[in-house]
Amino acid sequence: MNNKNTGRRDESGRFIKGVSGNPSGRPATPDDVKEMLKASTAPAVQLLVSTMIDDGTKPELRVKCAEILIDRVMGKAVQPLEAVFTAPTLELSDFTVEELRRLAAYGETEETDNSTGGE
Repeated sequence: MNNKNTGRRDESGRFIKGVSGNPSGRPATPDDVKEMLKASTAPAVQLLVSTMIDDGTKPELRVKCAEILIDRVMGKAVQPLEAVFTAPTLELSDFTVEELRRLAAYGETEETDNSTGGE
């Protein structure tokens, strides 16, 4: 096995639970690359727009360019998530007498401490 993975993998080569396989994180993008990308943004947008409005371009490509432009300007559409959660039904017989007393007293100390005694 490779020595650089010592301490991050178990005997079978799998990552140990709770230990990062990439403790240094993602390497930073060099500043010169960032500048090159920023400089190419306007031409990239121009290409998308010109492709989108070109009647000679395949409709599928025109639609894709429009989607990209809209996603960048408006943000991607929210994908609905549907989930069903069910809570267990609790019966009083499931609790001990002490648990029921604690539940009954829950919050009473704050209310009585804040009261002025009717004055």
